[in-house]
Amino acid sequence: MKATDVNTGLNDTQVQQQIKAGHTNKISQNSTSVTKILSKNLFTLFNFINLFLAFIIFSTGSYENLFFLGPVIANFLIGSYQEVKAKKRLDHLTFLNRQKVQVLRNGHIQQIYQDELVLHDLIEIHRGDQIPADGIIRQSTQIEVDEANLTGESNSVSKKNSDPVLSGSLVLSGRALVELTAVGAQSFANKLAHNARQQKHDVSQLMAIINRIIRILTYIIIPLGLILFLVTFYKHHNLNQAILGTSASIIGMIPQGLVLLTSVALAVGAMHLTRKNVLVKSLTALEALARVDTLCLDKTGTITTGNLQLAQIIPLQLDQAALLKICQEIMLATKEHNETAEALLQAAPYSEKLPEIASVVAFSSARKWAAVNWQAGSHYAIGAPSFLLKDQQQIATAQQYAQQGYRVLALVKSAQIITDTVTQPQLLGYILINDEIRTTAADTFEYLRQQGIQIKVISGDDPATVQNIAQKIHLPNGQAALDMSTIGAHPDWNQLVQNYTVFGRTLPEQKQKLIQALQKNDHKVAMTGDGVNDVLAMRQSDCGIAIAGNSDAAENAADFVLLNKNFDSLIYVLNEGRRVINNIERVAALYLIKTMYSVLLTILFIFVHTGYPFYPAQMTPINALTVGIPTFFLALRPDFSPPAGRFFRNVMQVALPAAIDITLVVMAIALYGHWQKLPFSQTSTLAVLAISLIGFAALWVIARPINRGTLTIFLLLFVLNIFVFTIWGWPFKLLNIVTSPIRWDSLIILVLFYPLYLISREIIVRYFLKNKKQ
Repeated sequence: MKATDVNTGLNDTQVQQQIKAGHTNKISQNSTSVTKILSKNLFTLFNFINLFLAFIIFSTGSYENLFFLGPVIANFLIGSYQEVKAKKRLDHLTFLNRQKVQVLRNGHIQQIYQDELVLHDLIEIHRGDQIPADGIIRQSTQIEVDEANLTGESNSVSKKNSDPVLSGSLVLSGRALVELTAVGAQSFANKLAHNARQQKHDVSQLMAIINRIIRILTYIIIPLGLILFLVTFYKHHNLNQAILGTSASIIGMIPQGLVLLTSVALAVGAMHLTRKNVLVKSLTALEALARVDTLCLDKTGTITTGNLQLAQIIPLQLDQAALLKICQEIMLATKEHNETAEALLQAAPYSEKLPEIASVVAFSSARKWAAVNWQAGSHYAIGAPSFLLKDQQQIATAQQYAQQGYRVLALVKSAQIITDTVTQPQLLGYILINDEIRTTAADTFEYLRQQGIQIKVISGDDPATVQNIAQKIHLPNGQAALDMSTIGAHPDWNQLVQNYTVFGRTLPEQKQKLIQALQKNDHKVAMTGDGVNDVLAMRQSDCGIAIAGNSDAAENAADFVLLNKNFDSLIYVLNEGRRVINNIERVAALYLIKTMYSVLLTILFIFVHTGYPFYPAQMTPINALTVGIPTFFLALRPDFSPPAGRFFRNVMQVALPAAIDITLVVMAIALYGHWQKLPFSQTSTLAVLAISLIGFAALWVIARPINRGTLTIFLLLFVLNIFVFTIWGWPFKLLNIVTSPIRWDSLIILVLFYPLYLISREIIVRYFLKNKKQ
């Protein structure tokens, strides 16, 4: 096909031909499909083990011992439902937030979604855009792109007519008309599977710990179960007894629901945030943000609303109207669409014909100025005074205005054509822009400070301007400001992040290095921004947060997008992440109690003459009442404190004493029953009763602090537990402890279980976990 006409673009017939040929820019869904969610929850190692055990238990004819499949099926159904529900909400938000591009069709510029583009479409790209497909430049005004997504090099690359551009690249300056040469799966970025939407958070810290536990259990469960089965069968020559005892052992070792609880809790957390108009692009990033202790942010869109207004023009040669006209002509010539350009263009109507352009130098975050060379021979530039001016007195005057909180621009005239530098600039005047401070900014930052999060403001604006605004909102150490244009080539980055809170005149690469320095000092860092100059820092951070609406590149690089453009929404994101992580760390110990004592009992009963002390059916109500149901409620608690890494602490301080107590008590019951020749129904009932009561003791500790709701749920579950052992135990092969011969044995266990747990916990904490407690 010949090159597309740059004046008309494709017509409707040509577009339909490309669609029929399959040459569209369809983008695969970022979220997991329903099929993958179902298969992920169904086809797990532990589910395969459970199904195998169900099959061999069924072969024994002991159908009541299949009750253990109830929680397995419930976990699968509830977990899948919650994840699918969360997925649909996220997909809906993602659909509403699809990126649009400007395309030339039928001679008119129109906006369409990226996935509606076709091969040979002509698209307009501007500063802040992310290029949606591969193409060649047909027309341009000095465009610069960042191909770090593809090459790893963050330096800007200048492009001219007929040069290729690659999908995933970020437009740093200028504008261009690009003809698409490869779309969809054929684009370079998709072939490399390395575009800007790629998420860097693969596995969360919490999931990594849980996966490690599962990996260890994988090596333990099968060999231990096999050995126990062979030993039991050899001792008793009873196949059914060997199968049921081994099944109870293996089922106990599986932490049913722990993995599912974690993934579902993260999914539900993401679903809650969609109601606050927050797009969560990575579930694991929810945990990453919860662990953040340092928040870096650009000033615009966070402290300020980004609604810029022209405050004043300070003329030095021409009058104010003439200066404003020149500024507007530069904005129109460079086709800038940022907030500063909008503020200048809206200050007064511009109705004249634009002079003929010889060349333009587009604005970039590194250059911090833009320029136009007119055919008539005049050359003008506008931008940051410290980057344009040579006269120190003029720069000092600009600083005085900046200290009053204004964004200050200098308008200069050059005697020579402006290319990469402005030689002998003649200052025509200062342009003062006012940026509106958010009314809730001070309260938001005070809340974050109370939550133990330190704030760093990293901005491209004049440090005096940023410092003034930071002090207005009472930002801690807001007076500690640094002009990053003065630091030299090889600064001590670690020292900079320790000494300063406000960083002005910061280049994109410098933002990235500041975050690297914070991370080297063991900080978990989040970066918030709304522009292309924030993209490198967002990718470097542990968690990127974009304010929607200003830059496709920033939104694509972020883990969270605040769709309502309200920085205060960050508080909801932070709290939701902390709630999820804190509660999972809290309840994980309850799942691992069963795993730990099952492993210990399996090892011991390999060497003990008696068979395994209980059957699978007998543990079904106990697992539901002491683990399954309470963890569901505990996972919803509003715990917004910073995550304290309580996973291993809870396991060692809560689960380990409980597991040891259960192991010792069950062994004592088994030996006592063997000595007294008690039937299996009595010893197994006593063993399961002891397990349930010690499980409640651990639950009482985990559930602290106890409030009225927690106490009500705990008492209700405890009463149901007693109900199982007195009235409704027969479906689970449990005796009535009131009417059976073991009533006095049961009473002893009821009296001693809590003091026993407290003593063992105190011994373990005091003598074995002394250093960890400190």
